[in-house]
Order: sequence, then C-alpha cells, then structure tokens
Amino acid sequence: MPCQHRDDGRGRCIDCEAFLDPPSVTRYVGTYINRDGQRTLMTPSQGRHTFATEAEAQAWIDAVTANNSADTVRQVWGDNPRFETRPCPCYPHHFDPQTCWFD
Repeated sequence: MPCQHRDDGRGRCIDCEAFLDPPSVTRYVGTYINRDGQRTLMTPSQGRHTFATEAEAQAWIDAVTANNSADTVRQVWGDNPRFETRPCPCYPHHFDPQTCWFD
C-alpha cells in the first residue's frame, strides 16, 4: 500500500521521508518582462505585494503607471516592461510567493 504521507512539520513525510509539496494559496501579483526577456515580479517576493483578486493587482499596476512618469517606469522596469497580473502560488498565512518566474 502506498504511503499516505504525514507531514513532520518541516516538509518531509514521517513514514517514508519523502519531500512534500508545500501547501499554497493562489494570490495575484504584478509582473513585467525583464531585460532578459523573462516575466518576473515587479516587486520584492513578499506577501505584502500580493493581492486577493486579479482586479486588485491590476488596480495596483494602473496606480503605478498613473503615478509615475514614463521616465521613472523606464528606469525601474526597462524600456518595454509589458506589465500584467498573474496568479501566483503563495504560502498560506503570510502570502509570500513560492515563485518569482512566470510564463
């Protein structure tokens, strides 16, 4: 019979010692295309920069672009950042993102 995987509190199974996938919740983040052509977070990878809904994340992106000059946006995020919201797996409770790279 296959192992039922009981978490030891450190992400490993008590019975078979397999590494377990961390629990996650879906939050929404602002992303952009960096100078290497990869889509990544617009902000540090911290829960305070995630949003409960896609609309909230989009409103934040809209505020960033409305309240900063084109020159500032270019200095921080490059010539053609192509901002978009993306769903992001986050750790429960503090909502820190589990990844910073997106398709």
